[in-house]
Amino acid sequence: MTINIKLKNFTKNELSCKCACKTYNMDEEFLIRLQAFRYILNMPMTITSAGRCKKHNKSVGGVDTSCHQCETKKATAVDFTCKDLQKAYELARRTELFNEIIWYQKKNIIHLGLDRSQNGLYCEKK
Repeated sequence: MTINIKLKNFTKNELSCKCACKTYNMDEEFLIRLQAFRYILNMPMTITSAGRCKKHNKSVGGVDTSCHQCETKKATAVDFTCKDLQKAYELARRTELFNEIIWYQKKNIIHLGLDRSQNGLYCEKK
């Protein structure tokens, strides 16, 4: 069954691989959670990375099991920035919409992931 989700705050282009391949293969449940998080956050989010093909994932230092990978499976992760990362990080932890929440403070981005192979919540500030 295919479900086409209309997202109010995100475009297919910004969720596609950032390399020339432009692969788009995002998990629908993840997108519903992402849109819900955006409503709760109530401020614009700039997606810096979403789905990634294997080649692009490797070029940016992503691990082989990255939730960003969208070539052989549906991607379940995004990296983003916004005007108040402290608020975004705290809300992401409280909502429990994602089980991977990593704030890369030096890069000024937050990673939100839904890793179905992982039990429990993984939060970190790097």
